[in-house]
Amino acid sequence: MEAGSIRTTVSQKVARSGNFALQKNSSLPFLRLNNNFNQLSWIKRQVSASQGLFCQNPRLNSSVSKRINGGLVVKAFTEEHEALVVKSWNVMKKNASELGLKFFLRVFEIAPTAKKLFSFLRDSDDVPLNRNPKLKAHALTVFSMTCESAVNLRKAGKATVKDSNLKDMGETHFKYGVVDEHFEVVRFALLETIKEAVPEIWSEEMKEAWKEAYDQLVAAIKEQMKPPAQLTVGGRDTAMGENIRIPQSGFSERISGGLAVKAFTEEQEALVVRSWNAMKKDAPELGLKCFFRAIEIIPTAQKMFSFLRDPGVPPEKNPKLRAHASTVFSIICESAVNLRKAGKVTVKDSNLKHLGEVHFKYGAIDEHFEVLRFKLLETIRDAVPEMWSPEMKEAWKEAYDQLAAAIKEQMKPPTQVPQ
Repeated sequence: MEAGSIRTTVSQKVARSGNFALQKNSSLPFLRLNNNFNQLSWIKRQVSASQGLFCQNPRLNSSVSKRINGGLVVKAFTEEHEALVVKSWNVMKKNASELGLKFFLRVFEIAPTAKKLFSFLRDSDDVPLNRNPKLKAHALTVFSMTCESAVNLRKAGKATVKDSNLKDMGETHFKYGVVDEHFEVVRFALLETIKEAVPEIWSEEMKEAWKEAYDQLVAAIKEQMKPPAQLTVGGRDTAMGENIRIPQSGFSERISGGLAVKAFTEEQEALVVRSWNAMKKDAPELGLKCFFRAIEIIPTAQKMFSFLRDPGVPPEKNPKLRAHASTVFSIICESAVNLRKAGKVTVKDSNLKHLGEVHFKYGAIDEHFEVLRFKLLETIRDAVPEMWSPEMKEAWKEAYDQLAAAIKEQMKPPTQVPQ
C-alpha cells in the first residue's frame, strides 16, 4: 500500500490478520518525506495485549498502533518533536527534583492505590509524601530518566534509559504488578507537570511530542514484562493474579495496613444536596464531560464499553455514550444525596449486585474507580465554582468512595477451574 510519497510493505502474515485500515493523515511530517522504503514489523506485546506495526527510518522513529475501536494510527517522532522536547527539558532540568516530586504526587492524587507499588511507602504514614526522602529520590530518577529518554529518542533510533536497562525495568514493573492503567495515569500526570513547568512554550505540538516519546518508552518496557501463566479475571488478563482489591463497605483501606473509619455527616449531606441541586439540570453535559476527562487519562477504558468500539462513530458524537454518561453521573450524585438518610449506599433504577456483576464482567479495577473519582470531583468543582470548597470536595469524595466500596463487594470472582 502507499501512504503519500512513502511506499510501505507489510508481510503476508500481517496482511492476513485482517481488520486493519490505515488512517489517512496527510499532515504527518513523515508522509511528506522523499521516497524512502519502510518495512513494517508486526509486534504483539504479551503482557498488555497491545499490538502495533513499527517501522524504522534513519530520519525518524515511527509507529503504527491499533485503534481501540479499529483501524490504525500512524505516528512518528520527528526532528520537530525532538526540538520541542529538548527545548522544554532544557528549561526544566534545573528544577528536575521539584518537578519529579510534583509529578509523583499528582500520580498518587489520581490513583492513591498506586502507592502499594512502592515498598518504601507501605510503612511510612508518619512521613508526609512530600517530605519522604526515598520518594523524592525515586521521583527525581524516574522523571529525569523519562525526559532524557525522550531527548535521545530520535538520535538513538529507539527508546533508551540512562543508568539502567529496559530488561531490568520490565522485570521490575512486572514484579510489582504494573498494568496499562498505571502507565496511562503516569502519562497524564507527566504531561500536566510539564505543561505547568513551561507554560510560555507549551503547545499542542509539544504535548504530542512528549506523549509520543513517553509511549515509545512504555512500549519498550512492556516488551520486557514477562508474564507467568495467564490468569483471566473478569475478561482481562492479569500479570500478577487477582487484581481487584475490595475494601469493606463503610471503611477505607490504609495503604500501610489497617482501616480508617469515616462517617457521612449532616454537614456533608447539606453540601452534596446543595451542589447537586445546582447541577441537576445540566447532568447530561456534566456526565459526558466527566467521562471524556476520565478517558483522556486512561484511553484503554474505552474497551469496557461495547458501544465505543464502532470506528465509524466518534465518541463525542456517540448518543449511547451520552446516555450512559448521564445515567452514571446521576446515579453517583443521587446515591450521595441519599446516603445519610438511607443509612447505606443505594442506587436508583438498579441494584448493587447487578452493578457489581457488570463491573466484574468488564474487568473494572481500582484504578478505573480512582480515575473516575478524580475527574468526577474536577467536573463538580468546575460546575459549581462559587460554592466549591475543601469541605465539599471531601463530602463528594466520601460519598463516592462508599458507593465504589459497595459495588466492589458485589464484584465476585468466577469459580476457579481445576487444573
